[in-house]
Amino acid sequence: MIATAVTVSAWWLYQRIRAVPVAPESVAALPTPTLTTDRPELIAVTTPPTGVPEKGATLAARPSSTDRGQPRHEPRAQDLLEAGRTALEASDLLAARTYFNDALRLQAQEPQRTTLRAELTRLGHETIFSGRLIENDPFVERYVIQPKDTLGKIAKANKISVDLLTAINGIVDANRIRAGQTIKIIQGPFHAVVDTESYTMGVYLENTFVKQFRVGLGADQSTPRGQWRVGTKLKNPTYYPPRGGPIIAADDPNNPLGERWIGLSGVSGEAAGQLRYGIHGTNDPDSIGKSVSLGCIRMYNEDVIALFTYLIEKHSTVTVK
Repeated sequence: MIATAVTVSAWWLYQRIRAVPVAPESVAALPTPTLTTDRPELIAVTTPPTGVPEKGATLAARPSSTDRGQPRHEPRAQDLLEAGRTALEASDLLAARTYFNDALRLQAQEPQRTTLRAELTRLGHETIFSGRLIENDPFVERYVIQPKDTLGKIAKANKISVDLLTAINGIVDANRIRAGQTIKIIQGPFHAVVDTESYTMGVYLENTFVKQFRVGLGADQSTPRGQWRVGTKLKNPTYYPPRGGPIIAADDPNNPLGERWIGLSGVSGEAAGQLRYGIHGTNDPDSIGKSVSLGCIRMYNEDVIALFTYLIEKHSTVTVK
């Protein structure tokens, strides 16, 4: 009875709060943690090496800006945060996720934003990226494998990667599934938003924040702002220097592309029509959180491996703002 009363109270508070329209945090065109650690779960995958040139070369670092402007709608954001905590006490993870996400979309000030990202990241792990399936979660569902199904076919239909599908279901061999087997699927695609002031990348499922990574960017604002669409994705890329020089093989410690390449195609804003940019790992982890290249988005190798499993070719977008 106590848990039920708490849940009803939290739901009543949320209905009162959300009567006022919420302005989305994300950028237009999207169907729209800094935590104690930036590291997501690791999903190891390997394929034969392939090649791609990097857009940029290393230049002098530019320090990041910490001025993010004035907060908006602060009292309502605090109410939503409290409602989310009440829902957590009642073990209503889906309601808590909704409250926290709506509070984050109101662009609450720090330290609220850090708290909200941390809570949403934890809830994302519990509700989306784990094998747990909570009834009535709009982002996931139970699926019974049919005769002639493959994980590739199932993943494509839901706009997610096979790597992510195998990870959340604990499938060791993607080629060994059976008809009648029940699995959890995620309704994709995921999208990403890069904040050039804080050197962070937020990952979203529809308009819900699920994860954050640190990134490195181009010097002198050379990472074009606007929206990009995810193109070719490569594992263990070979590096072909854009200005000539020796080719660097995959897995060579001197390879500046690290473990993954996620190609980008410009759609709007400064990015419109731009090619040869991408998101990749790095052999220089100290460059993360700085502006040091001619435009590509750099990530820690373990982070880009995780991001690689979330973003889908032709469907996922990356917005730089």
